[in-house]
Amino acid sequence: MYVCIENVIEFIKDEARATVTFSQGRYKNRVKQLAKSHPEECEIVAENQDGSICAHIPVKWIRINPSKELSDEERERLSNHARNILHSSTNKRENSLNSIEKPLV
Repeated sequence: MYVCIENVIEFIKDEARATVTFSQGRYKNRVKQLAKSHPEECEIVAENQDGSICAHIPVKWIRINPSKELSDEERERLSNHARNILHSSTNKRENSLNSIEKPLV
């Protein structure tokens, strides 16, 4: 059995709409979510027998973003910062729950 492993994005210069074909699960799921939440902009054209999907989406949705390379020190600093924010948020929530008056029984 043939297994499709291809992901394709194609569009013509100065056109508003692109055609995408995805066989990779995370992209298929994302396109399906967008088709539900933005039916006027994202249209699933075909769900193929090989499991891939073909859809039309706005060209303005297409982005190429390289991942940011972090040093070990930067990664540690960001991790500590996120941990501090989470800890602060948890403390605020616990304090607000403790300040709620409990009904007398």
